[in-house]
Amino acid sequence: MNKSKKVKLSMFRVKIFFWVMITSSIITLSFKWSAYREIFDASNLNISGDVILDQEDYYEIIGEIKGKQIAEINSRKLSNELERNPYVKAARVSKHYPNKINIDIVEREPIAIINNKKKFLIDSEAIILPNRNSFFESALIPMLSGFNPANDLYPEGDITLSIKVKEAIKILDFIQLNFNELFNEIAELRINKDDEFEIILSEEPTIVILGQGDFHNKINILKKFDEALGQRQLTDYRLLDMRYSKQLVAREWI
Repeated sequence: MNKSKKVKLSMFRVKIFFWVMITSSIITLSFKWSAYREIFDASNLNISGDVILDQEDYYEIIGEIKGKQIAEINSRKLSNELERNPYVKAARVSKHYPNKINIDIVEREPIAIINNKKKFLIDSEAIILPNRNSFFESALIPMLSGFNPANDLYPEGDITLSIKVKEAIKILDFIQLNFNELFNEIAELRINKDDEFEIILSEEPTIVILGQGDFHNKINILKKFDEALGQRQLTDYRLLDMRYSKQLVAREWI
């Protein structure tokens, strides 16, 4: 074999060696890049604050982020998407590198059930919440009865258009914040034939006639009356009439 052929053969071997090395490097880098990207996959989701909605409900909303890189996820946009659900009052999304996303949920809690032909849940801000049959079965919250039954007054996800229902919610919210023992005993808050508010307690049942207006003062008087009873309870009375100025008329069971 002459010298020229030997040189060509050596150069060919060198080229083959370099092509093998380059190909191997590309393959190795590809695997490393793939592994690197997997480290930053948004695969570790932690949702807290879910009470009424199931985690599956939240996964359905955030499902589109699966497989994305954590840097690609817009926290504000995801929070807004979650807050479009009527049950979500607030959502905070935080990213923790390399691959963890924490989602803290504050849900709207129903404060009453509107007892129309079609029942609605409503929260302390008078927001109408979608029906959840499982919640109706176990809810221990007051019923609102005797209000305008027109369904268009109760748009899901928005504030009720019923002025009287808004007024009723303000009454319940004040009682829950300032006289929680009474709130836990309320079975029903209704409008009577004279367009007055009445509270029906779960035991006996005792009727508390609030009448119209000055509700905060009336609730405070009722609370003081309850504190003064000592061993007795509000349910020891058949009727508690609060339609009179700065006084309470109590009628016992006969």
